[in-house]
Amino acid sequence: MIASIALVLVAACESSPAQEPTVPSQVGESQVGESPEFPPNRLIKLVAPLDDPDHYCLDIRGWGSNIRLQESLQAHTCKPSDNRDQQYTYLSLTNQIYSEEYDLCVQPESLEEDSQIFLRECSDAPLQKFTPQADGLIRHLADGADSLCIAIAPGEGHVINAIHKRRELFVNSCDTTDSSLITWEFASGAAGTGS
Repeated sequence: MIASIALVLVAACESSPAQEPTVPSQVGESQVGESPEFPPNRLIKLVAPLDDPDHYCLDIRGWGSNIRLQESLQAHTCKPSDNRDQQYTYLSLTNQIYSEEYDLCVQPESLEEDSQIFLRECSDAPLQKFTPQADGLIRHLADGADSLCIAIAPGEGHVINAIHKRRELFVNSCDTTDSSLITWEFASGAAGTGS
């Protein structure tokens, strides 16, 4: 009897197709153009180095036990290690930019130019809808806001120490902002042990 039950189970398993995990492999269709693949836990890095040869990345203010999650995000020198506070995953099913380390999503203060960008509890809020584009722009998807992109402040970066600089981060016009301030790439970063 046990042998026949085992045989039935083996036969059932062999005839059932294996279910693949439902992990999104690329962003969904965009209103503006094709979107690139977006692997998990990537640095969102400005393509142009501007005044920092190590480039700028989206960053949470503070570090380690002094992390300041309630303050606006900034652009900060990309960190080669200990960079979990600079790692994000694009969730293509919900069009959100997600910080796995802090279980929060990227959200501008409002849908107006020069609005600062924060990390907030992930929700269905239209303010959290973004899509990365093949041309490097990260466009906002809320109704009427598809011309807003994540942008770094112009000018010189504020020197923090001998190797780090920072600049403010906003949503600004995709059409009138200098492309060097709004063109991003999703770069791999060594997994850090701290944030």
